[in-house]
Amino acid sequence: MESFIDQVTSKVRAEGGRMTAQRRLILDALEDLRGHPTAEEIFDHVRNADPDINLSTVYRTLRWLEENGFVSPRWFEDEKRRERFDPVDRPHAITEHFHFRCRVCNRIIEFDEPLIHELRRKYAADTGAEIESVSFTLYGVCALCKKDTPEQP
Repeated sequence: MESFIDQVTSKVRAEGGRMTAQRRLILDALEDLRGHPTAEEIFDHVRNADPDINLSTVYRTLRWLEENGFVSPRWFEDEKRRERFDPVDRPHAITEHFHFRCRVCNRIIEFDEPLIHELRRKYAADTGAEIESVSFTLYGVCALCKKDTPEQP
């Protein structure tokens, strides 16, 4: 299977474009940063390698990646105006993984849950709907933060 960067490069070339150094830096940042980076975090990361890059270039590239199924934006409850970007393993695939967001350390933990997949399947069968994506986020205190927090009497 082609890597994320190879898939994007193939698509850019198929559209008659070219893989610029700035696009490549943005793709590298998406792979390096893991953990659902924001456009601003990607920008900060790539600016070290290319001080001339603009935040608008990062946003334009992320929008193109989203339109072509290479990233999916995520919004978390406490960051309504701040998208985080999640690379998609395969273009145009339903990206069904789910998230737990720790309210103490803000860590985002990805997980898979067969019951949610079953709920999706059942809803589609019961209603005839075609489900394109699923977003599911749990909020609370992760095990590490809970361990570090003294119990209340």
